[in-house]
Amino acid sequence: MATALCPLRALGQTAFRPRARRLHLSAPRADAVVISGRKLARQIRQEARHEVEQWVAAGNKRPHLSVVLVGENPASHSYVLNKTKAAADVEHIDERKICNAVTPDKDVDGFHVINVGRMCLDQYSMLPATPWGVWEIIKRTGIPTLGKNVVVAGRSKNVGMPIAMLLHTDGRHERPGGDATVTISHRYTPKEQLKQHTIRADIVVAAAGIPNLITADMIKEGAAVIDVGITRVQDPITAKSRLVGDVDFEGVKKKASYITPVPGGVGPMTVAMLMKNTIIAAKKLLKPKALEALTA
Repeated sequence: MATALCPLRALGQTAFRPRARRLHLSAPRADAVVISGRKLARQIRQEARHEVEQWVAAGNKRPHLSVVLVGENPASHSYVLNKTKAAADVEHIDERKICNAVTPDKDVDGFHVINVGRMCLDQYSMLPATPWGVWEIIKRTGIPTLGKNVVVAGRSKNVGMPIAMLLHTDGRHERPGGDATVTISHRYTPKEQLKQHTIRADIVVAAAGIPNLITADMIKEGAAVIDVGITRVQDPITAKSRLVGDVDFEGVKKKASYITPVPGGVGPMTVAMLMKNTIIAAKKLLKPKALEALTA
């Protein structure tokens, strides 16, 4: 034990006083902040509701939404079922043909080739609802992106790719991006290789549709984790079906700083951003140049 020489002036002599022992104690780390997509979505839908009220009060027709569902993807069905009174016309036809058959200004999902092209060029466009929802979660939660490392697990043209575009592109362009360094993985990326990227990532966006793809050992302390995945599985205990994401929620939340749940995370935000796109589309039909900044 080290000691310190300390003068005892009152006694006119010196003595040895032991140095206080340092206790290396660390407080238990708090779990991640669970981002409520439902709360954020309510905020955005309230903004949209106010916008619609003003639009209708000005003598304009109330916006309407029609849905075309292609294929039998469970995630797509779940998405459509949660749209607020949105489904009007449902058909099953070729996905790319129907996406490009929709007038770009009415393409509220942002799937038309013109909207995809404009998005990739950092121009104003209809943004796909789910990627835009992820972008709004990150911005409204205050998660920094500039100069950060991001991993997007999933390369779909409707979700993974647009999310990567929004996060990595220049924040000074017409449609500002996140200025992050983005790595995209896909079905042929070995999990150990994926882990080499996610363990260094400040933000991980899981959008592969693979339950428990992202586990706690793959995440660095303090990372933000956005779970876009949605898969219906059978609960081994109750035998009932339930929705799960791509992230091992219980394990990862002990290491992350922020995490979104499934359900209740990105899903409600997707619906909210779809409503915003519907309003933008309705207004553009009459005022094509006046409201471009709404998609910024």
